[in-house]
Amino acid sequence: MILRRLQHWRDARAVARRHIPDDLWKRTLKRYPFLRRRDRSDEAELRRLSSLFLDRKEFTTVGRVRLTNDVVVAVAAQACLPVLRMGLEPYGGFVGIVLHADAVVARRQVHDEDGLVHEYDEVLSGEAMDGGPLMLSWRDVRTAGQSAGQGYNVVIHEFAHVLDMTAGLS
Repeated sequence: MILRRLQHWRDARAVARRHIPDDLWKRTLKRYPFLRRRDRSDEAELRRLSSLFLDRKEFTTVGRVRLTNDVVVAVAAQACLPVLRMGLEPYGGFVGIVLHADAVVARRQVHDEDGLVHEYDEVLSGEAMDGGPLMLSWRDVRTAGQSAGQGYNVVIHEFAHVLDMTAGLS
């Protein structure tokens, strides 16, 4: 009981520290319509979790991405959607989120059963690594409101990988 109260107090302080202003939240919901398809209590919880997420995570940018409130709230709100009913505990194993302007090319190596090494380039719009950081293409994050109809969302996809890693599935 005392620990639960202490956690509630800490969370309330974090939400106050990282309060998302009404106008910013409304802009985020307008840009990403799939976020507003919830009842009032779920939307309030999504906003609260987004504030907590912002208080616990560190953002870094690479290239021509400016780290603005619009940018971090866009990522936070989408990242919190998969854990809306369970809380942020599954995301506790990492802190860093790296935003690139666009997709990145990663050099990969694979060893086959004969011991040969095969190298190739892989184009990534996001990547979740055990223990972090998590990488995202800002272009893909920014256009998630339009691409949702095709079932594509890089933030939700990569954070689903985080959930898998937490559960020991990756």
